[in-house]
Amino acid sequence: MIEDKDYVMRLVHEIVRTLIRLLFQKDIEKDAEPEVSLELLAFYKKLTAMIEDGKINEAENLLVDGLDADSPAYFEVALLFYEKLGSKPEEFLEARQYTQDEVLDGLKYVVDYYGYGELWDTFR
Repeated sequence: MIEDKDYVMRLVHEIVRTLIRLLFQKDIEKDAEPEVSLELLAFYKKLTAMIEDGKINEAENLLVDGLDADSPAYFEVALLFYEKLGSKPEEFLEARQYTQDEVLDGLKYVVDYYGYGELWDTFR
């Protein structure tokens, strides 16, 4: 378990930011929403609304159930989901039975699923 929670928030942000820059040539600092199909954008908005409503586990389950190795756009949405989740304070997450360590674990799972696990090691 990582003790410095601010470090975890920064780490998640930088991992996602770097992967999106490398793979999609986009800057999440400038682009507020993913440039994906309207259907996938609606799905992303649904997931982020679920985070705000405290339904983190349900949102993550929906995300993971829909993973598609042939869809780079879905990968982008998954990365942004974890970036959004990682930006939440530990208190917010804990009140909803979730931790920042689980954010890292979920992000790692998605990165591995899409075949970029070796890049993960460069971040840690």
